[in-house]
Amino acid sequence: MSAKEVGRQGGGDCFPELVTEVPGPLSKEYAHRLHEVECAGITFVGEGFPVFWERALGANVWDVDGNRFVDLTAAFGVASCGHSHPELAMAASRQATQLMHGMGDVHPPLRKLELLEKLSQVTPGSLSFGILGQNGADAVEAALKAAYLHTGRSHIVAFGSAYHGLSGMALEVTDFPAFRDPFSPYMGDHVHVVKYPRTQADLDVLWEQLESLVTRFPVGAILAEPIQGRGGVIVPPDGFLEGLRQRANGTDTVLILDEIYTGFSRTGRSFACEHDGVIPDLLCLGKGLTGGFPLSVCVGTPEVMASWPKSSGEAIHTSTFLGNPIGCAVGIRSMELHEELELAERSERLGREGIAFLKKHLDSVSWVREVRGRGLMMGVELFPPEGEGPSRGVAGMLSMLSKGYLILPSGPGSHVLSLSPPLTITDEQWDGALNAIVETLTELS
Repeated sequence: MSAKEVGRQGGGDCFPELVTEVPGPLSKEYAHRLHEVECAGITFVGEGFPVFWERALGANVWDVDGNRFVDLTAAFGVASCGHSHPELAMAASRQATQLMHGMGDVHPPLRKLELLEKLSQVTPGSLSFGILGQNGADAVEAALKAAYLHTGRSHIVAFGSAYHGLSGMALEVTDFPAFRDPFSPYMGDHVHVVKYPRTQADLDVLWEQLESLVTRFPVGAILAEPIQGRGGVIVPPDGFLEGLRQRANGTDTVLILDEIYTGFSRTGRSFACEHDGVIPDLLCLGKGLTGGFPLSVCVGTPEVMASWPKSSGEAIHTSTFLGNPIGCAVGIRSMELHEELELAERSERLGREGIAFLKKHLDSVSWVREVRGRGLMMGVELFPPEGEGPSRGVAGMLSMLSKGYLILPSGPGSHVLSLSPPLTITDEQWDGALNAIVETLTELS
Protein backbone atom coordinates (compact mmCIF):
# COMPACT_ATOMS: atom_id res chain seq x y z
CA MET A 1 0.00 0.00 0.00
CA SER A 2 1.46 3.36 -1.01
CA ALA A 3 1.31 6.52 1.08
CA LYS A 4 -1.23 7.91 -1.41
CA GLU A 5 -3.54 5.03 -0.64
CA VAL A 6 -3.56 5.73 3.09
CA GLY A 7 -7.05 6.17 4.42
CA ARG A 8 -8.73 3.98 1.82
CA GLN A 9 -9.53 1.57 4.64
CA GLY A 10 -12.23 4.07 5.65
CA GLY A 11 -14.94 1.46 5.72
CA GLY A 12 -17.76 3.57 4.26
CA ASP A 13 -18.73 7.06 3.31
CA CYS A 14 -16.70 9.94 4.64
CA PHE A 15 -19.42 11.58 6.70
CA PRO A 16 -21.54 10.09 9.48
CA GLU A 17 -25.21 9.46 8.85
CA LEU A 18 -27.16 8.71 12.02
CA VAL A 19 -29.96 6.22 11.57
CA THR A 20 -31.32 6.25 15.12
CA GLU A 21 -31.29 8.50 18.14
CA VAL A 22 -27.90 8.56 19.93
CA PRO A 23 -27.71 6.38 21.90
CA GLY A 24 -30.38 4.07 20.53
CA PRO A 25 -32.48 1.52 22.38
CA LEU A 26 -29.89 -1.25 22.17
CA SER A 27 -27.16 0.93 23.69
CA LYS A 28 -29.51 1.89 26.51
CA GLU A 29 -30.39 -1.77 27.08
CA TYR A 30 -26.73 -2.80 27.11
CA ALA A 31 -25.87 0.01 29.51
CA HIS A 32 -28.44 -1.37 31.93
CA ARG A 33 -27.09 -4.89 31.52
CA LEU A 34 -23.52 -3.68 32.05
CA HIS A 35 -24.44 -2.16 35.39
CA GLU A 36 -25.78 -5.56 36.42
CA VAL A 37 -22.33 -7.16 36.05
CA GLU A 38 -19.66 -4.42 36.19
CA CYS A 39 -18.69 -2.27 39.15
CA ALA A 40 -20.62 0.99 38.80
CA GLY A 41 -17.40 2.93 39.36
CA ILE A 42 -15.99 1.98 35.97
CA THR A 43 -18.23 2.93 33.00
CA PHE A 44 -20.18 6.18 33.14
CA VAL A 45 -23.84 5.90 32.19
CA GLY A 46 -25.89 9.06 31.87
CA GLU A 47 -28.37 10.88 29.69
CA GLY A 48 -27.27 10.41 26.09
CA PHE A 49 -24.26 8.29 27.05
CA PRO A 50 -22.62 5.89 26.21
CA VAL A 51 -22.91 4.21 22.82
CA PHE A 52 -21.83 0.58 22.55
CA TRP A 53 -19.35 -0.10 19.78
CA GLU A 54 -19.89 -3.15 17.58
CA ARG A 55 -17.27 -2.79 14.85
CA ALA A 56 -14.83 -0.26 13.43
CA LEU A 57 -12.72 0.24 10.32
CA GLY A 58 -10.38 3.08 9.49
CA ALA A 59 -11.77 6.20 11.17
CA ASN A 60 -15.33 4.84 11.21
CA VAL A 61 -17.08 3.21 14.17
CA TRP A 62 -20.47 1.50 14.08
CA ASP A 63 -22.50 1.03 17.24
CA VAL A 64 -25.02 -1.68 18.12
CA ASP A 65 -27.90 0.55 16.95
CA GLY A 66 -26.47 0.89 13.44
CA ASN A 67 -25.14 4.42 13.84
CA ARG A 68 -21.86 5.23 12.12
CA PHE A 69 -19.45 7.69 13.70
CA VAL A 70 -16.20 9.28 12.65
CA ASP A 71 -13.74 8.67 15.47
CA LEU A 72 -11.69 11.73 16.42
CA THR A 73 -10.12 9.95 19.42
CA ALA A 74 -8.48 6.90 17.78
CA ALA A 75 -9.86 5.16 20.88
CA PHE A 76 -7.61 7.05 23.33
CA GLY A 77 -4.95 7.58 20.67
CA VAL A 78 -4.42 3.86 20.10
CA ALA A 79 -5.69 3.24 16.55
CA SER A 80 -3.01 5.27 14.80
CA CYS A 81 -3.10 3.06 11.69
CA GLY A 82 -6.89 3.11 11.73
CA HIS A 83 -9.28 0.70 13.38
CA SER A 84 -8.96 -2.94 12.34
CA HIS A 85 -6.29 -2.27 9.76
CA PRO A 86 -6.25 -5.45 7.63
CA GLU A 87 -2.46 -5.80 7.88
CA LEU A 88 -2.60 -5.71 11.68
CA ALA A 89 -5.56 -8.08 11.78
CA MET A 90 -3.67 -10.47 9.52
CA ALA A 91 -0.56 -10.31 11.72
CA ALA A 92 -2.65 -11.15 14.79
CA SER A 93 -4.48 -13.96 13.01
CA ARG A 94 -1.32 -15.58 11.67
CA GLN A 95 0.36 -15.45 15.06
CA ALA A 96 -2.73 -16.76 16.89
CA THR A 97 -2.70 -19.92 14.77
CA GLN A 98 1.01 -20.45 15.47
CA LEU A 99 1.54 -19.41 19.11
CA MET A 100 -0.82 -17.46 21.37
CA HIS A 101 1.23 -17.41 24.56
CA GLY A 102 4.79 -18.00 25.65
CA MET A 103 6.80 -17.87 28.88
CA GLY A 104 8.13 -14.35 28.55
CA ASP A 105 11.04 -14.29 31.03
CA VAL A 106 11.69 -18.06 31.08
CA HIS A 107 11.19 -19.49 27.58
CA PRO A 108 10.45 -16.37 25.51
CA PRO A 109 8.60 -16.47 22.20
CA LEU A 110 10.62 -15.53 19.14
CA ARG A 111 8.32 -12.57 18.46
CA LYS A 112 9.42 -10.94 21.71
CA LEU A 113 13.03 -10.87 20.50
CA GLU A 114 11.99 -9.55 17.09
CA LEU A 115 9.87 -6.77 18.59
CA LEU A 116 12.67 -5.61 20.88
CA GLU A 117 15.10 -5.64 17.97
CA LYS A 118 12.71 -3.52 15.91
CA LEU A 119 12.23 -1.07 18.79
CA SER A 120 15.98 -0.64 19.16
CA GLN A 121 16.08 0.31 15.47
CA VAL A 122 13.25 2.88 15.47
CA THR A 123 13.79 4.63 18.81
CA PRO A 124 16.18 7.59 18.80
CA GLY A 125 19.77 7.74 20.01
CA SER A 126 21.19 4.94 22.09
CA LEU A 127 17.82 3.76 23.45
CA SER A 128 18.24 0.06 22.83
CA PHE A 129 17.17 -2.07 25.81
CA GLY A 130 13.50 -2.66 26.53
CA ILE A 131 11.21 -3.91 29.27
CA LEU A 132 7.79 -4.96 28.01
CA GLY A 133 4.43 -4.53 29.73
CA GLN A 134 0.73 -4.60 28.97
CA ASN A 135 -0.26 -0.95 29.39
CA GLY A 136 1.15 2.53 29.85
CA ALA A 137 1.27 2.30 33.63
CA ASP A 138 3.44 -0.82 33.32
CA ALA A 139 5.97 1.10 31.24
CA VAL A 140 6.03 4.01 33.68
CA GLU A 141 6.54 1.73 36.66
CA ALA A 142 9.38 -0.07 34.91
CA ALA A 143 10.98 3.31 34.21
CA LEU A 144 10.67 4.48 37.81
CA LYS A 145 12.17 1.24 39.07
CA ALA A 146 15.03 1.55 36.59
CA ALA A 147 15.73 5.13 37.68
CA TYR A 148 15.90 4.10 41.32
CA LEU A 149 18.16 1.14 40.61
CA HIS A 150 20.48 3.42 38.63
CA THR A 151 20.68 6.32 41.09
CA GLY A 152 19.73 4.86 44.47
CA ARG A 153 17.63 8.01 44.96
CA SER A 154 13.90 7.60 45.50
CA HIS A 155 12.53 11.12 45.00
CA ILE A 156 10.85 12.04 41.72
CA VAL A 157 9.97 15.33 40.04
CA ALA A 158 6.66 15.12 38.18
CA PHE A 159 4.34 17.70 36.67
CA GLY A 160 0.95 19.17 37.44
CA SER A 161 -2.00 17.75 35.47
CA ALA A 162 0.19 14.83 34.38
CA TYR A 163 -1.40 11.48 33.62
CA HIS A 164 0.85 8.41 33.77
CA GLY A 165 -1.60 5.66 34.70
CA LEU A 166 -3.54 4.54 37.75
CA SER A 167 -1.64 1.58 39.20
CA GLY A 168 0.62 1.83 42.25
CA MET A 169 3.71 3.85 41.42
CA ALA A 170 2.10 5.34 38.29
CA LEU A 171 -0.73 6.79 40.37
CA GLU A 172 1.77 8.51 42.63
CA VAL A 173 3.10 10.54 39.70
CA THR A 174 -0.35 11.22 38.22
CA ASP A 175 -1.71 14.63 39.20
CA PHE A 176 -5.46 14.21 38.98
CA PRO A 177 -7.10 14.59 42.42
CA ALA A 178 -10.15 12.58 41.36
CA PHE A 179 -7.90 9.56 40.83
CA ARG A 180 -5.51 10.14 43.72
CA ASP A 181 -7.71 11.33 46.60
CA PRO A 182 -9.58 8.05 47.20
CA PHE A 183 -6.23 6.33 47.73
CA SER A 184 -4.27 9.12 49.42
CA PRO A 185 -3.35 6.98 52.46
CA TYR A 186 -1.22 4.87 50.13
CA MET A 187 0.59 7.85 48.63
CA GLY A 188 4.16 8.59 49.75
CA ASP A 189 5.91 11.94 50.11
CA HIS A 190 8.68 11.31 47.59
CA VAL A 191 6.98 12.87 44.52
CA HIS A 192 7.41 16.61 43.99
CA VAL A 193 4.88 18.15 41.61
CA VAL A 194 5.83 21.29 39.68
CA LYS A 195 3.78 23.27 37.16
CA TYR A 196 3.87 22.09 33.56
CA PRO A 197 5.12 25.16 31.66
CA ARG A 198 3.00 27.02 29.13
CA THR A 199 5.06 30.22 28.88
CA GLN A 200 8.67 31.33 29.05
CA ALA A 201 7.93 32.80 32.48
CA ASP A 202 6.78 29.36 33.62
CA LEU A 203 10.08 27.93 32.40
CA ASP A 204 12.09 30.45 34.42
CA VAL A 205 10.20 29.47 37.56
CA LEU A 206 10.61 25.77 36.76
CA TRP A 207 14.41 25.99 36.54
CA GLU A 208 14.53 27.65 39.97
CA GLN A 209 12.26 24.98 41.43
CA LEU A 210 14.33 22.15 40.00
CA GLU A 211 17.53 23.61 41.37
CA SER A 212 15.94 23.85 44.80
CA LEU A 213 14.46 20.34 44.71
CA VAL A 214 17.64 18.53 43.65
CA THR A 215 19.53 20.39 46.37
CA ARG A 216 17.09 19.56 49.17
CA PHE A 217 15.99 16.04 48.22
CA PRO A 218 17.56 12.85 46.79
CA VAL A 219 15.92 13.26 43.38
CA GLY A 220 16.64 10.31 41.10
CA ALA A 221 14.20 10.94 38.24
CA ILE A 222 12.44 13.68 36.33
CA LEU A 223 9.31 12.38 34.61
CA ALA A 224 7.60 14.44 31.90
CA GLU A 225 5.33 14.25 28.88
CA PRO A 226 6.79 16.09 25.86
CA ILE A 227 3.24 17.32 25.24
CA GLN A 228 0.63 16.79 27.92
CA GLY A 229 -2.23 14.65 26.68
CA ARG A 230 -4.97 14.10 29.21
CA GLY A 231 -3.83 17.27 30.95
CA GLY A 232 -5.30 19.30 28.09
CA VAL A 233 -2.97 18.98 25.08
CA ILE A 234 -0.44 21.42 26.51
CA VAL A 235 2.47 22.20 24.18
CA PRO A 236 5.36 23.52 26.30
CA PRO A 237 7.50 26.50 25.24
CA ASP A 238 10.72 26.03 23.29
CA GLY A 239 13.58 24.96 25.50
CA PHE A 240 11.56 22.79 27.88
CA LEU A 241 12.97 19.40 26.96
CA GLU A 242 16.47 20.77 26.34
CA GLY A 243 16.42 22.36 29.78
CA LEU A 244 15.30 19.14 31.45
CA ARG A 245 18.05 17.23 29.64
CA GLN A 246 20.73 19.70 30.73
CA ARG A 247 19.65 19.69 34.35
CA ALA A 248 19.35 15.91 34.47
CA ASN A 249 22.88 15.63 33.08
CA GLY A 250 24.19 18.11 35.61
CA THR A 251 22.81 16.22 38.59
CA ASP A 252 23.14 12.60 37.40
CA THR A 253 19.36 12.39 37.40
CA VAL A 254 17.47 10.05 35.08
CA LEU A 255 15.24 11.80 32.53
CA ILE A 256 12.10 9.80 31.76
CA LEU A 257 9.84 10.88 28.90
CA ASP A 258 6.35 9.44 28.83
CA GLU A 259 5.49 9.16 25.11
CA ILE A 260 2.70 6.66 25.56
CA TYR A 261 0.36 9.18 23.93
CA THR A 262 2.77 11.13 21.71
CA GLY A 263 4.83 8.23 20.39
CA PHE A 264 4.63 6.63 16.94
CA SER A 265 3.90 9.52 14.55
CA ARG A 266 1.19 11.21 16.62
CA THR A 267 2.87 14.64 16.70
CA GLY A 268 4.32 14.66 13.20
CA ARG A 269 7.57 12.92 14.09
CA SER A 270 8.13 9.32 15.09
CA PHE A 271 8.58 10.51 18.67
CA ALA A 272 7.78 13.93 20.10
CA CYS A 273 11.21 14.32 21.67
CA GLU A 274 12.68 14.39 18.15
CA HIS A 275 11.16 17.83 17.57
CA ASP A 276 13.68 19.12 20.10
CA GLY A 277 16.54 16.75 19.39
CA VAL A 278 16.42 15.47 22.98
CA ILE A 279 17.11 11.84 23.89
CA PRO A 280 15.85 10.73 27.31
CA ASP A 281 17.45 8.07 29.46
CA LEU A 282 14.17 6.16 29.49
CA LEU A 283 11.31 6.34 26.98
CA CYS A 284 7.82 4.97 27.79
CA LEU A 285 5.73 3.81 24.83
CA GLY A 286 2.33 2.21 24.29
CA LYS A 287 -0.97 3.06 22.55
CA GLY A 288 0.13 3.47 18.91
CA LEU A 289 2.77 0.75 19.35
CA THR A 290 0.28 -1.92 18.29
CA GLY A 291 -2.82 -0.03 17.21
CA GLY A 292 -5.07 -2.05 19.48
CA PHE A 293 -3.36 -4.93 21.29
CA PRO A 294 -2.41 -4.40 24.98
CA LEU A 295 1.35 -3.89 24.85
CA SER A 296 3.76 -1.28 26.18
CA VAL A 297 7.48 -0.86 26.63
CA CYS A 298 10.06 1.12 28.54
CA VAL A 299 13.14 1.55 26.35
CA GLY A 300 16.37 2.75 27.95
CA THR A 301 20.02 3.48 27.39
CA PRO A 302 22.60 0.76 28.02
CA GLU A 303 23.97 2.71 31.00
CA VAL A 304 20.65 2.92 32.85
CA MET A 305 19.41 -0.54 31.94
CA ALA A 306 22.70 -2.08 33.09
CA SER A 307 21.67 -1.11 36.63
CA TRP A 308 19.12 -3.92 36.69
CA PRO A 309 20.66 -7.01 38.34
CA LYS A 310 21.25 -9.77 35.84
CA SER A 311 18.56 -12.42 36.11
CA SER A 312 19.72 -15.47 37.98
CA GLY A 313 16.55 -17.38 37.18
CA GLU A 314 13.98 -15.14 38.84
CA ALA A 315 13.33 -11.72 37.28
CA ILE A 316 12.55 -8.93 39.76
CA HIS A 317 10.20 -7.28 37.24
CA THR A 318 8.01 -9.52 35.10
CA SER A 319 4.45 -10.67 34.46
CA THR A 320 2.59 -13.69 33.16
CA PHE A 321 1.91 -12.13 29.76
CA LEU A 322 5.32 -10.52 29.29
CA GLY A 323 6.07 -10.39 25.56
CA ASN A 324 2.82 -11.97 24.45
CA PRO A 325 3.56 -13.23 20.91
CA ILE A 326 0.32 -11.91 19.36
CA GLY A 327 0.96 -8.42 20.70
CA CYS A 328 4.57 -8.54 19.59
CA ALA A 329 3.61 -9.67 16.07
CA VAL A 330 1.07 -6.86 15.77
CA GLY A 331 3.56 -4.34 17.16
CA ILE A 332 6.20 -5.31 14.59
CA ARG A 333 3.75 -4.92 11.69
CA SER A 334 2.41 -1.67 13.14
CA MET A 335 5.88 -0.11 13.24
CA GLU A 336 6.45 -1.21 9.66
CA LEU A 337 3.16 0.38 8.59
CA HIS A 338 4.10 3.70 10.18
CA GLU A 339 7.12 3.75 7.91
CA GLU A 340 5.43 2.40 4.77
CA LEU A 341 2.45 4.76 5.00
CA GLU A 342 4.60 7.73 6.05
CA LEU A 343 2.20 8.39 8.92
CA ALA A 344 4.45 10.93 10.67
CA GLU A 345 4.47 13.08 7.55
CA ARG A 346 0.72 12.70 7.13
CA SER A 347 0.12 13.60 10.77
CA GLU A 348 2.26 16.72 10.42
CA ARG A 349 0.36 17.92 7.34
CA LEU A 350 -3.15 17.23 8.58
CA GLY A 351 -2.36 18.72 11.98
CA ARG A 352 -0.80 21.86 10.53
CA GLU A 353 -3.73 22.41 8.18
CA GLY A 354 -6.27 21.59 10.90
CA ILE A 355 -4.82 24.01 13.44
CA ALA A 356 -4.71 26.80 10.86
CA PHE A 357 -8.35 26.13 9.86
CA LEU A 358 -9.64 26.09 13.43
CA LYS A 359 -7.71 29.20 14.43
CA LYS A 360 -9.16 31.06 11.46
CA HIS A 361 -12.77 29.99 11.89
CA LEU A 362 -12.93 29.97 15.71
CA ASP A 363 -11.16 33.29 16.20
CA SER A 364 -14.40 35.17 16.92
CA VAL A 365 -16.26 32.37 18.73
CA SER A 366 -16.84 33.52 22.29
CA TRP A 367 -16.33 30.15 24.00
CA VAL A 368 -12.91 29.52 22.47
CA ARG A 369 -9.76 30.53 24.33
CA GLU A 370 -7.04 28.83 22.29
CA VAL A 371 -6.40 26.30 19.52
CA ARG A 372 -3.13 24.41 19.90
CA GLY A 373 -1.33 21.18 19.22
CA ARG A 374 1.29 19.43 17.15
CA GLY A 375 0.56 16.95 14.39
CA LEU A 376 -2.70 15.09 14.96
CA MET A 377 -2.63 15.80 18.68
CA MET A 378 -4.72 18.93 18.97
CA GLY A 379 -6.81 20.75 21.55
CA VAL A 380 -9.43 23.48 21.49
CA GLU A 381 -9.44 25.13 24.91
CA LEU A 382 -12.73 26.69 25.96
CA PHE A 383 -13.32 29.38 28.55
CA PRO A 384 -14.82 27.83 31.68
CA PRO A 385 -18.46 28.74 32.35
CA GLU A 386 -19.26 31.42 34.85
CA GLY A 387 -20.35 30.12 38.21
CA GLU A 388 -21.12 26.43 38.62
CA GLY A 389 -22.32 25.72 35.09
CA PRO A 390 -21.65 22.39 33.36
CA SER A 391 -18.35 21.86 31.57
CA ARG A 392 -18.32 23.37 28.10
CA GLY A 393 -16.01 20.60 26.97
CA VAL A 394 -18.62 18.01 27.90
CA ALA A 395 -21.32 20.06 26.15
CA GLY A 396 -19.14 20.14 23.03
CA MET A 397 -18.53 16.40 23.21
CA LEU A 398 -22.26 15.60 23.45
CA SER A 399 -23.15 17.98 20.63
CA MET A 400 -20.48 16.43 18.39
CA LEU A 401 -21.78 12.96 19.32
CA SER A 402 -25.24 13.95 18.09
CA LYS A 403 -23.64 14.97 14.79
CA GLY A 404 -21.90 11.60 14.50
CA TYR A 405 -18.41 12.43 15.76
CA LEU A 406 -16.59 10.83 18.69
CA ILE A 407 -14.49 13.35 20.62
CA LEU A 408 -13.32 13.65 24.23
CA PRO A 409 -12.82 16.54 26.63
CA SER A 410 -9.57 16.76 28.60
CA GLY A 411 -7.68 18.93 31.06
CA PRO A 412 -8.66 20.13 34.54
CA GLY A 413 -12.37 20.87 34.49
CA SER A 414 -12.75 19.18 31.06
CA HIS A 415 -12.47 22.53 29.28
CA VAL A 416 -10.42 21.26 26.32
CA LEU A 417 -11.82 19.40 23.32
CA SER A 418 -9.09 16.94 22.34
CA LEU A 419 -8.46 15.71 18.82
CA SER A 420 -6.35 12.59 18.23
CA PRO A 421 -7.93 10.84 15.23
CA PRO A 422 -6.48 7.85 13.41
CA LEU A 423 -3.53 9.02 11.36
CA THR A 424 -5.19 7.33 8.38
CA ILE A 425 -8.31 9.50 8.57
CA THR A 426 -9.16 10.57 5.03
CA ASP A 427 -8.82 14.18 3.96
CA GLU A 428 -12.58 14.29 3.42
CA GLN A 429 -13.34 12.91 6.88
CA TRP A 430 -10.90 15.37 8.44
CA ASP A 431 -12.43 18.33 6.59
CA GLY A 432 -15.89 17.24 7.70
CA ALA A 433 -14.78 16.92 11.31
CA LEU A 434 -13.17 20.37 11.38
CA ASN A 435 -16.28 21.97 9.93
CA ALA A 436 -18.44 20.13 12.48
CA ILE A 437 -16.30 21.47 15.34
CA VAL A 438 -16.66 25.04 14.06
CA GLU A 439 -20.40 24.57 13.61
CA THR A 440 -20.81 23.02 17.06
CA LEU A 441 -18.86 25.65 19.00
CA THR A 442 -20.51 28.48 17.07
CA GLU A 443 -23.95 27.08 17.88
CA LEU A 444 -23.17 26.48 21.54
CA SER A 445 -21.57 29.89 21.98
